Order: sequence, then structure tokens, then C-alpha cells
Amino acid sequence: MARRSAEDTRRHILEVAGDLFYTRGVRAVGMDLVISSAEVANATLYRQFATKDELVTAYLVTRNEHWWQRLREAAAGAPDARARIRALFDLTRRDMATPGYRGCATLNITSEFPDPDHPAHTAAIAHKTEVQTWLRDQLREAGDPDPEDTAGKLLVILDGAQVLAAALGTDAPGDHMTQLAEQLLDARLPAPH
Repeated sequence: MARRSAEDTRRHILEVAGDLFYTRGVRAVGMDLVISSAEVANATLYRQFATKDELVTAYLVTRNEHWWQRLREAAAGAPDARARIRALFDLTRRDMATPGYRGCATLNITSEFPDPDHPAHTAAIAHKTEVQTWLRDQLREAGDPDPEDTAGKLLVILDGAQVLAAALGTDAPGDHMTQLAEQLLDARLPAPH
């Protein structure tokens, strides 16, 4: 078996830890489980991530970077800002329909690490703020008279649906999320020409 580069080793550990964190919860996963599941030596893991907090934060940052890439791809062909917003909700709905869906990883982190000074909590809040800013920018482009307010409401719809989908294990929250988002956009955006 060929040796992995340091970068490949780091990526491998993040993938394994990320799967464990997402499926079992961060608090339920010890570093020993990450080490055995990733099939790496203790020293290898700790060379990459000095602490579990560092590993958790890196997992969340990496996951959110991947999420932004997926959103950019999903929205790339959208003809206008409203369609880009719709792409965000469509992407989220597809995620919610995948087997093993356990909710938004970012929201899960804020629940497991409620201390606002914890680096993983800080990274989670930064991501949610970025999403709200992205929504606000799309709404402004689409002609919303109060894009900040509408962005906040859309984020509540988006995140609330993800929490309920994970808790209930049904498609209903996704259906309701899409309907509510469309109703809000219809009420706030000018009619298309």
C-alpha cells in the first residue's frame, strides 16, 4: 500500500471523522474511534490535528466549503437572483431526502457546542451569517424592498425545515419549506416582467 502524502492523510482523517461526527454526533465520537476508523497511528492524527476541537472545527470548515461549492454549481445556470435562491432550497431539499440525513451539520455543531467562544461554534455562526448575507445579496438584486428582513425569514424557513426533517424523518418539512419560501418570495419580490 502506497503511503499517503500529508495532505491526503489530512483529507482522509477529515472524511472519516466527518462521517462519524455527522452520523453519531461529535460528543459521542472519541479520538480513539477516529484513529481506529481512519486506520492511522495516534501520532499521525495528532500531527494533523493537535486537539479534538481543532479536528471538529476543520471538519466543519471543510464541510461548509464543500457546501458553498455545491451551491455555486447548483446556481450556476440560474437566469436570475430568484432562481439562485430557488437553487439553494432545491439543493437543501435534495440533501434532506438522502438516506441517513441527520440535519444541518452546522446547526448540529451549535447544539453540541453552545459556548459562543468555542472555535467550532464560531465557525458555525460564521457560515450561517454568510448564508444570510448571500440570501440578502440575491434578494437585493431581485428588487426586494427589505432584503435583510426577507433573508432572515428565509433562513428561518431553511433551518427550521432541516431540523424537522432530521427529527421526523419525512418529506413534509421539505415540501413545506419550498412552499413557504415561494410564498415569501411572491410577497416580497416584484412580479416578473
